[in-house]
Amino acid sequence: MPTVASTHAMHAAIAPAGVLVDERRALYRLAGEIFTPDARLSDKLLDHPVVRYELGRALAGHDDDLTTDTLLDAARLDVRDAAGVAVVSDPAASDKLATALRIIAPAGSRPQVLTEADGDRFAAALALVAEAVRLFRRLAPEMSDDLLAHLTLFAVLKAETSGGVVSASTRYLPGLVLIDEPASAIEIAEALVHECSHLKFFDFAVTREFLDGERAERAEHFVNSWSKVMWPLEQTFAAWHAYTALAQFYRACGTQELGPVSLLPKAHDRAAEIGRWLLDHESDLHTDARWLLRALLGVPADHDETRAESGGAAAHDGAEPPRHLALVPGVRYARAASGRVVVTKATRPLDIFWLDADSSWVMSQLRVEGATIDCASLLAAATEDWRVTEGVAIRRLSAVLESLRQSFLIELIDDLSHCEQEQEQGSIT
Repeated sequence: MPTVASTHAMHAAIAPAGVLVDERRALYRLAGEIFTPDARLSDKLLDHPVVRYELGRALAGHDDDLTTDTLLDAARLDVRDAAGVAVVSDPAASDKLATALRIIAPAGSRPQVLTEADGDRFAAALALVAEAVRLFRRLAPEMSDDLLAHLTLFAVLKAETSGGVVSASTRYLPGLVLIDEPASAIEIAEALVHECSHLKFFDFAVTREFLDGERAERAEHFVNSWSKVMWPLEQTFAAWHAYTALAQFYRACGTQELGPVSLLPKAHDRAAEIGRWLLDHESDLHTDARWLLRALLGVPADHDETRAESGGAAAHDGAEPPRHLALVPGVRYARAASGRVVVTKATRPLDIFWLDADSSWVMSQLRVEGATIDCASLLAAATEDWRVTEGVAIRRLSAVLESLRQSFLIELIDDLSHCEQEQEQGSIT
């Protein structure tokens, strides 16, 4: 089963890289507003893998010791530039990145980060990383733009401590890539494709309809043919996604001499094997994951699935908007530049989800908790912003407000049983 579409094009059909990164920032910005309200977190801080780790723990209910100082201290990590990639240079990096090193470490090993304290050895590695980034951009310019957008920190491990790790990333500290001390630029470029594909997937997973955590844990495991290792669904999808990108990159490499442990020549066959299995188990995937799987494998989408926004909820004849509405106490949300809204409710751990286009628009009209908005104002704004007739706006609003009410995000202050009749008479009050 061949890969027939470009990864960067299919990624962009779901969300261009800049949009995806901004939406992910909206999620972490919301977390920061909830757990460290005294901190004003810049985009740079919101991108930092350790800051995202701490905020992620808080979102999962482990927020007892989270403070603004904790986040600011976590982000203090010296880096050096390598053709636009931030390479960790801080002599204390092995301590500051201890969580990531512990997660990726093979049994019995204690990986250490190569830093400026290692003098010429670090300088040589830094120069090679810069060469690799330029090589990646030259061989695959669109892919590199797509994938490198999700990379925040790049760290080189000392060869004598890596325990055989070639490259690694972890969803617990997303945005960070670690590699063994490199021998060639093409090895680093391959690692960037591999690991940044995982980073891309991590960002999709927290902003789009990809996987349900509990359902994914219960789903059947995949056993690959080359090592007989058993993978849960999330790891299986991540592996397929990375092998698909590696197969595409291999086609762009031409006559490049590859490293001795390169996965590039094997990537196409492995992506095909995993892809066939995922198609047989796609009922365990959510909408966006199914669409991406089929798009990259060249398999027609079921039920004419498309990435185009619907423009709003389906029309719901007979239902009418309320007179006034307000946010339910404890509901917090953040709006991305794309217009999408991420919402959380006061539970522990927090219940977090993204809203569709029309629901996002309605939530953005409810500025603060405790404030109410009346039907006339909401209807007038919807008619203007959506560029539809008042009748169409009423039907779309009716469907959205009922959905938001059933999700316990808004409360109806009173009913407006005559809204549609009044609209027909030209009087909405």
